[in-house]
Amino acid sequence: MTIKELKNLPSLVLLNSEGNILTAFKENVSFHILDEYKKVIAVLSKENFIRFTNGDMILKNSKDEEFNYPTFVQDMRPKFDKLHEFIEREN
Repeated sequence: MTIKELKNLPSLVLLNSEGNILTAFKENVSFHILDEYKKVIAVLSKENFIRFTNGDMILKNSKDEEFNYPTFVQDMRPKFDKLHEFIEREN
């Protein structure tokens, strides 16, 4: 899926610090994770997306930097209710 096609899907900025660091796009039951360099770094199932947001899975961006999601300060992440709503959203 191209970046242009992803932009038409529901999305949520997962990490932001003076710009989007990680953004998730939901396609049916898959979650495409885009890094700040506009590269898709993962396509996750719902189960693995939850594992990532819970800290049970680490992702690496296109520059090989690791992301352990819950270790980022809350101000960089969406509120829990927004994250939950995004995960459960129907396309």
